[in-house]
Amino acid sequence: MDRIRAACMAFLIEYHWFRIMRYRRQGEWLLENGEPLSSPRLITLTKKIDRHGMRAFYWEDAYEAAGMLS
Repeated sequence: MDRIRAACMAFLIEYHWFRIMRYRRQGEWLLENGEPLSSPRLITLTKKIDRHGMRAFYWEDAYEAAGMLS
């Protein structure tokens, strides 16, 4: 059971970091193409990055607390 739980947590951590990196690339592309910093599209991306970042940190802490890291 612990191996399954660890695999699920590891998947969630990787998933959220994948989404963060994807949204960061989208934001960089928008900035390179002249999107203003206060545009609704960049604000939306920032909120998505924040949400996934908080979830990634939550799952990383849970992974460490469960003693899955050696």
